[in-house]
Amino acid sequence: MASLDDIIKQNSENTQRIIRHAQGYVIANNTNGTIAATSYDNVISASINKLINGILVGAARSAVRDLDCTNDLAFLRVATQKCEYLVAPEEDFTIVVVQGK
Repeated sequence: MASLDDIIKQNSENTQRIIRHAQGYVIANNTNGTIAATSYDNVISASINKLINGILVGAARSAVRDLDCTNDLAFLRVATQKCEYLVAPEEDFTIVVVQGK
């Protein structure tokens, strides 16, 4: 398992490009649910992680598997009136990028 720092270093150009265009980001560890990296304070990042990783990713993953049991969720985009949440659930980490409209 690669560490978060290794992943960010390997993809530093893409990561920096995404961060420049985003309002913020939250990277959560899937094994224990802790916040690995964030651009928000603890309260906001915990609420984003709880909503996105705790509720929406599970429901979307379940819906995808109901359609095809051999498939899995690769990416989730949730648009609200104020912003968009771009979610990439990986095996070890879930990355949530928040973009303004």
